[in-house]
Amino acid sequence: MNHDTGATHSPNVTELKALYRAAEARAARLRFIIEARNLLDARTFEAAAQEVLSRLADFAGASFAELVFPSSQEERPVQLTVGKSTSPGSDGILFTSQDGSGLCLTLIGPLRGRGVDADDRQTLEVVARQLADAYNLNRQAAENQALLGDLQRQRSELAALVAQLIQAQEQERQRVALDLHDGSAQLAAGLSYRLQDLAARIGEAHVLKPEIDQLATLARHSVADLRAAIADLRPPELDDLGVAAALRTRLDAIDGLEVIADLDAASDRWPTSTGIIFYRVAQEAITNVIKHAEASRLVVRLFEDGKGEAHLEVIDDGKGIGEVRHPQVRGGQLGIVGMRERLALLGGRIEIGAGSSGGTHVRAAAPLAQETRSE
Repeated sequence: MNHDTGATHSPNVTELKALYRAAEARAARLRFIIEARNLLDARTFEAAAQEVLSRLADFAGASFAELVFPSSQEERPVQLTVGKSTSPGSDGILFTSQDGSGLCLTLIGPLRGRGVDADDRQTLEVVARQLADAYNLNRQAAENQALLGDLQRQRSELAALVAQLIQAQEQERQRVALDLHDGSAQLAAGLSYRLQDLAARIGEAHVLKPEIDQLATLARHSVADLRAAIADLRPPELDDLGVAAALRTRLDAIDGLEVIADLDAASDRWPTSTGIIFYRVAQEAITNVIKHAEASRLVVRLFEDGKGEAHLEVIDDGKGIGEVRHPQVRGGQLGIVGMRERLALLGGRIEIGAGSSGGTHVRAAAPLAQETRSE
């Protein structure tokens, strides 16, 4: 029987060794790629880049390595280098790569010895791209950090401007209050005293006595209204004690309503601008209730939530906001616009609506991180 020995071929020892060496080389290349990636992931780019580039040079047997990263037209190219040419006369370019994205890796070393084959070239290009990716991520992180710093600086500047604006508004209110106190209020008080004196002097039988009494009463009411307006323009409690104390004083002065006040004392330590604006919003909402709602019950809450936001709630059981929207309360609508504008200065929001069982609710909220808190 004849056997066909040419149908199969068993590799000899030399071929097995070559296959083993090729497998070992592929494994070494893969380990090199993975180790480079791990280095770039584990360290900062500045700390890892030089080490990875040095390993690239060692991998190719180069004495000098240079990697040039892509750059925009406004920027100068960024490059990394390691080592130096030890024998300028005999050294040459072992490898140069440019993948079309602006990334360029150049390795220089002795030309004698093993060259860079196709598999080595592919490995070098993979690791070079890993370096480029890490560089781009690092640059983007730096740009994002710079943008974040700019945003925080702009927010701080905006907060300072808002504080200055609110302070200017309050100073103007204080000036108007002083002018009213020293001018109109004094004149009205003088008129009231003169009318009371005149009513006492003419006697009860005089025909003008009833009319003079009515004028004297009207003058007294004008004086009281002026004093209330002066107090509302700049309540001293707001300066001396804080927003909660000022609101409590305002609520204590209300007659004819059941008033429930839940005012967190911690709000007195809110930033000055926040306290002023929340007082003004509450002031406007309470005034609307007294003038337009025909309510019997008023609830005012002032508190801070766990997310660092200030909150105000003003709730009544009156006619409801939908029933008071007619021409006679146009001023109330302007007051609502004013509340929204004030809260917008703090980056806050306001919700005004009808309650499920009647009445109106006003809910306002604003972040407390706009400026340094009052101590």
